[in-house]
Amino acid sequence: MKNIETILVECKKNKFDPAIDGETKIKNSPGVYIICLCKDAELPQEKHCIAIKFKIFEGYRVLYVGQGRDLRTRDYKNHFNGNNAGRSTLRKSLGVLFGYTLVPRDKKENGKTKFNETDEKKLTQWMKKNLIMYFYPVLDYNEVEETLIQHFNPPLNLRKNDNP
Repeated sequence: MKNIETILVECKKNKFDPAIDGETKIKNSPGVYIICLCKDAELPQEKHCIAIKFKIFEGYRVLYVGQGRDLRTRDYKNHFNGNNAGRSTLRKSLGVLFGYTLVPRDKKENGKTKFNETDEKKLTQWMKKNLIMYFYPVLDYNEVEETLIQHFNPPLNLRKNDNP
C-alpha cells in the first residue's frame, strides 16, 4: 500500500483544468482523482445548512475524491462533459446544492434520477469554469481512493468519510 505522501506527489504531476485543457490530457487508464474548487469559486451558501470545512491541496479546496477503471471516460465525460447527473455522484451533489430539481433518468420507473437538460448544461458550464482536477494513474485505485478520502475528508464524498 502506498503512503499518502507518495500518492500526493503523483497527483501533483497531473493537473487538469477543464476550462483550458483537452480531454486527451487525462490518461486513458485506471486511477484516482481529486476535484478541487478554483481559487475564486464558491458553492451556493444558502443551499446547504452546514458550514463546509475544506482541506487544501496545492492551494485549492478539495471537494471530491474519486476513482475509476478509465480516468478519461469517468472524469471528463461523466463529470465535466456529462449530461446526466445520474451517472456522477459529483454532478448530482453539486446540482442539489444549486437547487436543481431531480427528474427521472430514463423511462423505467427505477428511481434513478438526473436534472433536466437546461440544468445539466448550466452545471457543466459551472463545473468547467470552477473546478480543477488532479489525477494519478494507478492500478490499485480502490485502496488509493480510500487513503485520499481519509486524508482529505472531502465534503461531497458520500461514503468513507466523516464529513457531515
